[in-house]
This record gives sequence, C-alpha cells and structure tokens, in this order.
Amino acid sequence: MIITLRTALNMLFNIIEYAIFIDVILSWVYRGRGNSLIDILHIFTEPFMAPARRLQERFVPGGMLDFSPILAYFILNILRYFIVNKLLGMF
Repeated sequence: MIITLRTALNMLFNIIEYAIFIDVILSWVYRGRGNSLIDILHIFTEPFMAPARRLQERFVPGGMLDFSPILAYFILNILRYFIVNKLLGMF
C-alpha cells in the first residue's frame, strides 16, 4: 500500500514538473489567453510558480530574466523530498 502511494505521489510530482516545463515553452511561443488547455495548465503550475515569483521579486526586483520556473522546480523537489521520503519513509 505504501509503495503504491509513493509511486502515485512520484508520478504526480513528475506530471507537475512536466507541466511547468510545458508552461515555460508555451510562454515563449504562445502569448494569447483564452485557450482552455493553457488555462488548465496554469491551474496546476500556478501554486508553484506564484511563490517562486514572489521570492524572485523580493531578491531581484525588476529582474530581466524570469527564474521562477527554476525556483518552482526547487520548491517542488523540497516538497517531494519531505512528503515522499520523510513522511512515507516512516512506514
């Protein structure tokens, strides 16, 4: 049971990582709004990108480059480490 839960959580984190990557690529290519697929993508990525944007704005105000996807990956990996390894590792 724990192995199945660990596998499912790892798959969820992988899907979110891919969604962030696709969001970054689409931000270079597609600028429009109103596409339902992109809106769904933002629903999954925004909880990780918004704190990363706030961190970036705090440390590098008005920066030319957007490092929020890198910070979002970092936040996601910290969450993965604590949820999958620490919490599920106790059982």
